[in-house]
Amino acid sequence: MTTSSANHWLKDVAAHAGMDLDLPRRPDIASVRNAWPGVARACRLPDDKFTQRVAGYFRMGVADVSTYDPQSVKLIPEAIARRYGLLALSSTDASIVVATSDPANRAAHRDIVAHSSRQPVFMMASPTVLGHALERAYAPARAPKNALQTLVAQVAESDFQVVTNQGKGLFTSFELEDPGVVKLGEIVLQQGLRYRATEIHVEPGATNGRVRYRIDGVLHHVVDLPPAAHNRLVARLKHLAFEQPGANPEDGFTVRISSDVYKQAHLLTTPTPDGELVWIRLVSPNVVPSLDDLGFDGPEDRKIRQVLAKKEGLVLVTGPARSGTTSFIYAALHSLESQAVISLEGRPELVVPGVTQIRYDPSTGLSFAETLQQLLDRAPDVIHAGEIRDLATARIVLRTAVTGRKILATVHTSDAVSGVRRLVDMGLASGRLAESLHAVISLRLVRKLCESCARAFDPERDAKSREAKLASVLGVPPVMRAVGCRACAGTGYLHQIPIPEILVVSPAMRMVLARSPNDIELLRAAQADGMRTFAEVGLERVANGLTTVEEIERVLGVVPTRDETADSVGPVLVVDDEEQDRLIVSSVLRQMGFQVREATDVATAKSMLESGDEAFSMVMMDLYMPGSDGTELLRSIRQSLSTQSLPVIVLTSSANPRDELELLEAGADDFLLKPVVAERLEARVRAVLRRSGVRIAAGG
Repeated sequence: MTTSSANHWLKDVAAHAGMDLDLPRRPDIASVRNAWPGVARACRLPDDKFTQRVAGYFRMGVADVSTYDPQSVKLIPEAIARRYGLLALSSTDASIVVATSDPANRAAHRDIVAHSSRQPVFMMASPTVLGHALERAYAPARAPKNALQTLVAQVAESDFQVVTNQGKGLFTSFELEDPGVVKLGEIVLQQGLRYRATEIHVEPGATNGRVRYRIDGVLHHVVDLPPAAHNRLVARLKHLAFEQPGANPEDGFTVRISSDVYKQAHLLTTPTPDGELVWIRLVSPNVVPSLDDLGFDGPEDRKIRQVLAKKEGLVLVTGPARSGTTSFIYAALHSLESQAVISLEGRPELVVPGVTQIRYDPSTGLSFAETLQQLLDRAPDVIHAGEIRDLATARIVLRTAVTGRKILATVHTSDAVSGVRRLVDMGLASGRLAESLHAVISLRLVRKLCESCARAFDPERDAKSREAKLASVLGVPPVMRAVGCRACAGTGYLHQIPIPEILVVSPAMRMVLARSPNDIELLRAAQADGMRTFAEVGLERVANGLTTVEEIERVLGVVPTRDETADSVGPVLVVDDEEQDRLIVSSVLRQMGFQVREATDVATAKSMLESGDEAFSMVMMDLYMPGSDGTELLRSIRQSLSTQSLPVIVLTSSANPRDELELLEAGADDFLLKPVVAERLEARVRAVLRRSGVRIAAGG
């Protein structure tokens, strides 16, 4: 093959094959894509052989686009990738391997460098193969959301033209069965099931509501809801739960994808000034977890099994909401099913084979404690007493434990020691508690690294990451890093594992407890007796490559405040379209000793953050910028795995208090009015960094 500087290389290839190709000197990717098959036919070569011939022409390899690194894909914005027909396959700190059909495109080379801050290494791929790969790489994260947004817009704009005398805010059956409303309800529910959500939140707002899913303990934004769409979606969901034939609000309603993939949905509503808040809990009613399923390991696993094997005494299970206490109770009851077990519950979520589960009914006129007392006449071996809410229930629980029965109960406290303190604060004597209490099992849940995409931690490549800084403070060597793939919906994590703290009341601890110790004394005694704290167990999970320090910090907040200089903590990204405002803010930050990077628009800021080239310590952003609301950047920061904990201060000239509330709700750490006053800006920067665990010394 020969080439001429006057023509595009594909036109020269066609001419060499005897084909007169009508192609501009600088064709776009669509022109190359359309011309490629004809040139291949003229060369009498199939597509793959022609691709190999062109690759040899440019002295480069043929790309395998069946596999690619999702983090590298994020380095090139989708718009750029589609404009030039590019797909990033892998990357290092200095280079990025890119599949292309037109390696001679200088504009593509320039934009890759600008957005990824890396030099491209091109590999050849045919436009057809590359087009399919681009759809796989970019469409999964975008298409469902876009389809849902389109449907939301249709529902919001529909004009049903229905006259009803039922009153404002009520919906006729015609409206509730409208295909758009029905489809929206189905997608919100079924998509939640596909994404493994445990909760669906349909939240109202002053201007727009939103739908969020709780996945592996973390809320993820799904779609915004205009008021009309919110009202119709809420009405449809309430109709499914309460009004359709055979509906039983107590049992919930079934959400089904297929005959064997379904969950039971329990719906609660709460009125707010902006509309109704709907909360849906998704549970698998016939799937009872075992202790093995929950993922305990090490000495804590052995202690739990020893505690449950003992025939008598109180086992207190503690933890905040969504810490895994309910699943643990059901798994524990399941392990004891060979005995006579009775469980008194507010509303049984799961049916445990071999366990007598009784729903507490306040309409009988009996209190929870009185109902529990009646159950003792059945002489069970094991009793689950639900949550201890009052002194009467606590006293019955202790009396039952003293009589030689095993009893499981829960309280909502933050750790094992505070579980003991809660019972004492209710009015129980420490001496009586020491006689009956066998163990306190306190739980937290952290997300487990996705096995499909987690990669080994590279000390050189990842030295500037927040994970590396947190690990150095805590003295734990990170083993793996979260990446993100289709299997984990881009989060880098899949499923949850428990972090237990187990206080076993040994004879030595019984003596300590009988002396009415304060919390510090009890904690020291428990640690001396072999109890490991949440932090110790959690960091062991990090060392074993099961999770990350960032995840442990998110759940436990175990990272202490560390002293750094403004220069060492990492650069601050200032995002503002006004040059004068950027100059003022950047000057103040540089005087404090910070390195500063600047962006004039949201797209550039997103690219700088997504590239991962620099470990930014903070973002200072304007609220109003041409072409894009600053809240778009804020939401992008909070939804991204790599920046979700990055401190953000919003600067704006708006004095509307509603703006402040909405920005803080969207994830801003602070809010500062323009014009900027240097002393106030400096104080806010120090305060926000201090809340994130970094203390900057005065003067830098």
